[in-house]
Amino acid sequence: MSVRNTLILNPSDLKYLLIDSLRLYSDNVVFIDGNNPYRFSINKKTFYVLIKNVHESGDGRANQDECRIQISESKNFNDAMNSRTDVIVLGYFADEKVFTAWNPYLMRDRFNQKQTISLYSRFSVQKQAAISKIAAYRDTNGQSVLSFLPDYLGLYLENLSKIHLLSDAELLELVSQSDNLNTQNQDGEVDFAEGQLTITHTRYKRDPRFKTIVYDAYDNRCAMCGIQLELIEAAHIVPHSHEKGTDEIGNGISLCALHHTAYDRSLIFFDENFNILINDSKMEYLQKVGLDSGFRKFQTLAFDKIQLPTNHTLRPNTENIKLANQTRGIS
Repeated sequence: MSVRNTLILNPSDLKYLLIDSLRLYSDNVVFIDGNNPYRFSINKKTFYVLIKNVHESGDGRANQDECRIQISESKNFNDAMNSRTDVIVLGYFADEKVFTAWNPYLMRDRFNQKQTISLYSRFSVQKQAAISKIAAYRDTNGQSVLSFLPDYLGLYLENLSKIHLLSDAELLELVSQSDNLNTQNQDGEVDFAEGQLTITHTRYKRDPRFKTIVYDAYDNRCAMCGIQLELIEAAHIVPHSHEKGTDEIGNGISLCALHHTAYDRSLIFFDENFNILINDSKMEYLQKVGLDSGFRKFQTLAFDKIQLPTNHTLRPNTENIKLANQTRGIS
């Protein structure tokens, strides 16, 4: 049997994959805590997400198209299952760059009966999802196992209670509606036979007063590299989506467009002593998935420390820095 999945992501890689994927759908995403399962909030709804690499079914299985993940009992998983929060189980197949999801409401009894269970899907369905954005495999028990591109992980979570009940045509229609609303920067609802599904592409508008205060405090310069050139943005330290992500100056910092994006995507951060640091775990993930080009050049673009306002009352709040790093998945 040939090995199909040539790339295996470790738990840290998978965490950043989840964070990046959810933020393709909505700005209102917060990493809360956890170590596979990870706990996230998206659009004010909280989920545990357990994620594993999809692999072949192994010796003794006749169907070459069959693939699976295996879930074993652990304290982290048991604690999540015993909470009042929905626990989602995902597979990730790196060859096709797609997630696979099993209906969590049909799996709970199985987890209560065995210490280790296998969840099956099909390689061909994942390949189809890479082409059509979403696809379904229905097993002999009638369970709908969904495969989809990372762009739709947030859509999946937001409609968890009904999405596994949709037909193939309805799944494609849901994804199409989501794409249209995202292009228009709008939210909406879609009616299907199984009920109404929600699409919430939250995009936060910036308070112009916050921008003015931050720009003035940092002399219209990037605090990480010193550039001006009308490339400056007022960045929130604790993300705006978090309940503590206020528009106060202690939660603001002036960053150029490049460093703002790198900061929000957890590639670069700063600590309580204002040292500017590369997130090695995120960088290792980018190397594995082939997105590390230009890193050495990027390293040369930042100072060693944040360039702070001379007025101490305008500087970032230490507690905000700690919370910001945690919500971005930085240990």
